[in-house]
Amino acid sequence: MIKTVFRQMSPEEMNIESITDIKMIHIYDLTGASRPDGKYGVTSMLVSFGDNSQLNYTENDHCFNSFVNKIFETYNTTEDKSSIIMDDITRQIMEAGEIPRHDSILSKYYKAEKHDVPVLVNASTLSKRFEPLVEFLVKGLYKTMGTEVEVIDRKSGWRGAGRLIIRVGDSNRTMYFKTFEINDSSFSIKLNGFMVDNGDLLINVSLYDDALSIVYNSDMLCINGSASFDFGKDNLREMQQIQKAEEQLFYDVNSYENTFTSESNIDDLISGFSLSLLPDEKSPCAIYELPFGLIYLLYDISESSDQVEVQNFCGVFLWQDAKCADIRGWSIIKSLQSGLMLKNEVFRIINQTDNREFVQSAFLAGTGSRYIEELEGKYVVQNL
Repeated sequence: MIKTVFRQMSPEEMNIESITDIKMIHIYDLTGASRPDGKYGVTSMLVSFGDNSQLNYTENDHCFNSFVNKIFETYNTTEDKSSIIMDDITRQIMEAGEIPRHDSILSKYYKAEKHDVPVLVNASTLSKRFEPLVEFLVKGLYKTMGTEVEVIDRKSGWRGAGRLIIRVGDSNRTMYFKTFEINDSSFSIKLNGFMVDNGDLLINVSLYDDALSIVYNSDMLCINGSASFDFGKDNLREMQQIQKAEEQLFYDVNSYENTFTSESNIDDLISGFSLSLLPDEKSPCAIYELPFGLIYLLYDISESSDQVEVQNFCGVFLWQDAKCADIRGWSIIKSLQSGLMLKNEVFRIINQTDNREFVQSAFLAGTGSRYIEELEGKYVVQNL
């Protein structure tokens, strides 16, 4: 039986959150120096901070992006950056991390009236966002077990609650689910009555800048599985697997080419109302429509080069049924001399509307971005 849907911070996350008063930063290549082909290997980052504390993670560690973002956040808010010990390459990368302001996307918000409290409640969209995913997984898991089912009804309620009614053989089965927001990027969905009356299915969803991860399990039915979607300018890579009692029932990896081009019409893919949730006056370089009510759009904003090369991107998770969009900007910073590369999160916006002719934009705190003093933690309401 699943006892809880709440996620605890890992020891790595707790250590990362404690980073303050940085004394030294070092970005280095972990394996490339010994490779005969001269190519650089795994990027690693070392930070010393506080009273003789030290952390060191590589890009192969699951917490690396959070680690880098926290270091940039702390570094960017340090008044005397010259006091931090760094070699030349590390300093170039850290200073380049301050370049992106993304005025092309955020300029209208700097001039807008800002509020300290929200007008719309984000929790009201939870079930609308994820009820198509619940339907997708239920139908897929039943089919994997050899049974085709028909969805009779699907409804969403307030604060993440929802209901799914399916036709299984000659009878109907009603399942209730509840969605919980663990943090701005992690969600848990608990589905009751899955396959059997006391069967639960716990679904964990994690959003990243350019990826989506779904992990699910049922202790009662001994079922577990996962799905991951990695979004790029050229293609989408999908991986899915399902196990029952440690036996592999399904495993599949697919790659889907990006078919959206500069000649494509975005109106053919996105409803008119949802267009108001997307960045203004910008055309995406890639659009991917997933089979559970989610559309992902990727924007390649700009490129610049000097001693370092900075590529700026923006990704949008768009739930059209929920009238909600999670917009994320980030930069890929690469040293031209060493080949070392880091990814720095630049901004997070949640755009949502409730059909009352306005959009609320919520700027999330803790990204270490250039808008920290003007927009971070603020809400902007604009008429359509």
